[in-house]
Amino acid sequence: MASTTCFIIVSRNDKEGAAYQHQFILHAALDIVQDLAWTTSAMFLKQVDRFNDLVVSVYVTAVHTRFMILHDSRNDDGIKRFFQEVHELYKKILLNPLYLLGSRITSSHFDTKVGALARKYL
Repeated sequence: MASTTCFIIVSRNDKEGAAYQHQFILHAALDIVQDLAWTTSAMFLKQVDRFNDLVVSVYVTAVHTRFMILHDSRNDDGIKRFFQEVHELYKKILLNPLYLLGSRITSSHFDTKVGALARKYL
């Protein structure tokens, strides 16, 4: 059975417009995430929203960058590990003095690593 997965990183300054359905679903969940992020100290918010058979899971960093994934699986442990390892990669990007906070990540190395993590955990 093929699974559906859509992963995005939303910085604090990103606009909430999107042209595709999966991105629209994830952006629609941002209000729920915003409310939940201030009521819990947990970084992994598990399943915050659902659309038909798709579920939105979220990981919120200390600076309120949100890692969001739209999926149809029930693999909470794998999703949590995926988010934790992507967070480690993201911190390495942030340590780059040439990276502007909140800008698009254009590193092909980052893309490759995230793809490998998705295959491993999702």
